[in-house]
Amino acid sequence: MATSATDDINPIDILSAGDKSGSTDQNRKLASRRIAADMVGFMDVIAVVTGGMIPAFIYVYGGGLDLDWLKHTQMCLVSAAIVYGCLRHFNMYDESRMHDFPVSPRHLILSLFVAFSAVLGLGIPFAPKVMHLWIWYSAWIATSFMLLLDVRLAARHILAKMTKAGHFNARVAVFGNGAVARRVEEHLRNPALGIRFAGLFDDRVDANRIDSAGPKLTGKLQDLMAAARSGTIDRIVIALPQAAEQRIIQVARSLEHLPVSLHVVTHIASDLVETGPAHNVSAIGSVGLIDIKDKPLADWNRVVKNCEDYVLGTLLLILTLPVMAIIAAAIKLTSPGPVFFRQKRRGLNHRPFDVFKFRTMNVVEPGDNFTQAKPEDPRVTGVGRFLRKHSLDELPQLFNVLRGEMSLVGPRPHAVKQDDEFGETVERYANRQQVKPGMTGLAQVSGFRGCTENPELIQKRLELDIEYVATWSLWEDVKILTRTVSSVLTGKNAY
Repeated sequence: MATSATDDINPIDILSAGDKSGSTDQNRKLASRRIAADMVGFMDVIAVVTGGMIPAFIYVYGGGLDLDWLKHTQMCLVSAAIVYGCLRHFNMYDESRMHDFPVSPRHLILSLFVAFSAVLGLGIPFAPKVMHLWIWYSAWIATSFMLLLDVRLAARHILAKMTKAGHFNARVAVFGNGAVARRVEEHLRNPALGIRFAGLFDDRVDANRIDSAGPKLTGKLQDLMAAARSGTIDRIVIALPQAAEQRIIQVARSLEHLPVSLHVVTHIASDLVETGPAHNVSAIGSVGLIDIKDKPLADWNRVVKNCEDYVLGTLLLILTLPVMAIIAAAIKLTSPGPVFFRQKRRGLNHRPFDVFKFRTMNVVEPGDNFTQAKPEDPRVTGVGRFLRKHSLDELPQLFNVLRGEMSLVGPRPHAVKQDDEFGETVERYANRQQVKPGMTGLAQVSGFRGCTENPELIQKRLELDIEYVATWSLWEDVKILTRTVSSVLTGKNAY
């Protein structure tokens, strides 16, 4: 049998194949444009506050005047917030201009005047009578302006260097190989967009469907999925003809579970893609797009989620170490066998890992030929029954969290055998694997834990898992962790 040129493609090589510039930065760590712009905003706020504090120190320690530092600090913070709001209104945090970040001294000074006009009335009642109020404010404006200008010039220099080095280059792949896809490719190759073209992908590779004079395909649909799972693609654009409605739907369904942003060119109506209740419209350069889904846990959400896992996970591990020591001793003294039990699970992007648990049975079935525990299961030991009832057998998964394989909160990982079964029988099952699996999750605290033999139960779990991925927030994680305590104490559906 003849082998297609796209059959055996290494996902890590796909990015290089898609970009003919010869660049080898596919392994370079990408930076978030939003976080970079927000950091400039934070420095702007610091500049305005510092600009207000410097004249205050001169007046107090150089002129021997009294000052209500609390009121003055409040004024500095209020003025800084107003300046930030004005600069955002003037589009001074444009994420598309990392290569030429806005400086605009005119907008900086205008924002300062707006802020100080607003706080001028607040400051007069608290200003010392002997204070030269207008000199004070003039010094504040002048100092803040110079600091703001310094921040902006430094930001422009640093961000331009990062852009040139490719740190902000979103890696965008296109699915399709017709005229629509090629027009999209032409737009994506515009250097001003800060985009790294990651290649054209299509399953239809026979000579009758592809123009031999056209661009070479980087791979097939499976290659595109493998590249997205390996972390070498950030966004996927489906660029198929308007007549290919059903194919667009099928491709979108195949790609929606990947941890990337997914878009469809806007020559079609949004009701053709049945992947969500509503879709936003965006653009890459002049290419109009329908946003099917955003990349989950991107930008600050990813930072916050990682901090939650590593900081809170470390604290929980320290607090529970004495409890785990007691459990380990009880297991060892009451039944033969190892203390810990390992079993293969699939995590983010289907990556396999060993999940840790305390052993709760008198048999060990680490492979795929395991039998799920049922109520009154004779294989469960006495100590194991207590551990399972209160989910204490899951405590070693804190090590999985600190190893980066799991999160404190997320869709619960199923055994590999169950993953394969559910992936074939439950529609959109793979969508739950766009984030790391969790020690607890929305489905578990909503009463859907325990045996997974009921198809309706699995479907409900999946709906809640997808809801969690789509609507993640730190507050939602806090609520789930709080509800987990109550769920563990009752031991409902645990055996």
